[in-house]
Amino acid sequence: MSEGERVWTRLYPAMVSVLGGVGLGLALTYLVGAWLSAQPGWELWADFFRPKAMGLMLVPYVFLLAHLLLRVHVGHFLLSRGEIEAAERYASRRARPSVLRSRREAANQRGVWARALVRQGRYDEARQVLTEGVRFAPGYYEAELRRWMIEVALREDDREAVLEQFGLLGDDLGKGHRQAALRACRAELALRQGDMKGYEEEMTRSLWADPGHPRAGVTRTLAMVEFAGKAAERSDALAMLALVEGRVGDEIPARRSELAALRAWLLAAEGREEEAHDALEESLSGPQDGWSRQVIESVRAEIAAPEVVTPE
Repeated sequence: MSEGERVWTRLYPAMVSVLGGVGLGLALTYLVGAWLSAQPGWELWADFFRPKAMGLMLVPYVFLLAHLLLRVHVGHFLLSRGEIEAAERYASRRARPSVLRSRREAANQRGVWARALVRQGRYDEARQVLTEGVRFAPGYYEAELRRWMIEVALREDDREAVLEQFGLLGDDLGKGHRQAALRACRAELALRQGDMKGYEEEMTRSLWADPGHPRAGVTRTLAMVEFAGKAAERSDALAMLALVEGRVGDEIPARRSELAALRAWLLAAEGREEEAHDALEESLSGPQDGWSRQVIESVRAEIAAPEVVTPE
């Protein structure tokens, strides 16, 4: 990130807050002006104010509207810039509905808060934030929060929890990117369970809903690794891993270690032992969670690398 980008990252949240403060101040000033225009002795002010009242009212309206629209996106902006702790602080302070904050906005902030916690590997806290959020989140936002509850359950390999969340979602998984992500999660569960028919059905529906969704790409890559028997298939799987590793590692860092271990397995199958060893060391030194540890240990056992020691 360049110096200019870092400055903008710091200024943007403050700028959105300033817009709200200025808008509120102007709104109060407008109300005072309207009140004064009706008072005796303020006839000159009334002559000035009343013809311009509608136009003057637009000024605080524009500031407040801009504030309301932008503050919903500040947390996502911070996450996209890698400012995880700042995103957590910003969203956690705005994650409860109130007179001044709608349920939709509060649910949106809950999602940002939970994603920031997931990126830090704080899954238990993320689950609690999400559980509290689904109690008040309206339709679309409830599904998005449940999607992240499913992601957390997959990282902990809690398959019953995954099925429970899908049961609560019902048959309507939405459209577009929302459906693509949920279908990809269900496809990954089917892949772990060895349900190839279920995997193919869910993966097809995910790609149909949004062929370019990153989550669909991750699940498809996992399947490519799973069934990479021939040299050409291993080469394709390695190419797909290179495409998805960095992107998914930003959302769930422990998955980066999982994918590094899978890369080690493919490289070992290709006879590239030194590269496989380096990839396995990379997976061991990176962030880990319940599922990534299972994958890493499985790969270690399969490629017989006793010289690699798990750090304390």
